[in-house]
Amino acid sequence: MSETRTYIVTGAAGGIGGATAKRLLRTGANVLGVDISQRRLDAFVESCAGLPGKVATFRADLSDDESAKAAVDRCLDQFGSLHGLANVAGGMIDIVAESMDRPIAQIELGYFRRTFQVNVDTAFLMAKHSEPHFKAKGYGKIVNIASLAAFANRHDLGDVAYNPAKAAVVALTQTLSLLLGKDGIRVNAVAPGLVFSPKVTETFGGAYVDRHLAATALGKFATVEDEAEMIAFLLEPQSDAITGEVIRVASGTR
Repeated sequence: MSETRTYIVTGAAGGIGGATAKRLLRTGANVLGVDISQRRLDAFVESCAGLPGKVATFRADLSDDESAKAAVDRCLDQFGSLHGLANVAGGMIDIVAESMDRPIAQIELGYFRRTFQVNVDTAFLMAKHSEPHFKAKGYGKIVNIASLAAFANRHDLGDVAYNPAKAAVVALTQTLSLLLGKDGIRVNAVAPGLVFSPKVTETFGGAYVDRHLAATALGKFATVEDEAEMIAFLLEPQSDAITGEVIRVASGTR
């Protein structure tokens, strides 16, 4: 009998993270869901009721080194192994309708640094603390979440802090794939376009939604479930020959 696969999903109480965790749980996998909000984690666990996999949670600010290590340790203590890590935690900070493409004069250094912390530091630290276990096992998979904003070639996708942070996630992914590949560790990234959760739709509304819908090749937006399918694919064995890639899941938006 094959070993039950075990995954850590960060940002598990959010839209893409939650969809990813549930997608993995449906296969019977073990999942440790990590998030900064205990209240949202509790709701996440309730939403996973009835799924065949085993779920556990850990509340942590993963931009803190010791907290990131503690998350990995919790997974190993709870499930005894780790096969893959989905670094979904991140995003724009305090997103409001006026967030997109703000002038650089409105971007404070503290905001810039915190944006890198929640998007880049979290992915770096979780990869760093997962790597010794993966290396000892001779196998591991890391999936980071970038964004179309990383390519900085479209308006209305982010700001002067968020876009460079997601570009750094792409560079981190490509660098780690080279550093870790000989140890059997695959590292890839998924780059979503705009994913219109109820919160995003409420925040931005009509004209903004229409502009981005017109930019898609398919005439519809990718959903959180679409993003989760690609993340899961990159975590599961069928993608073991893939590393160092950044895959856009954006309904054809370039």
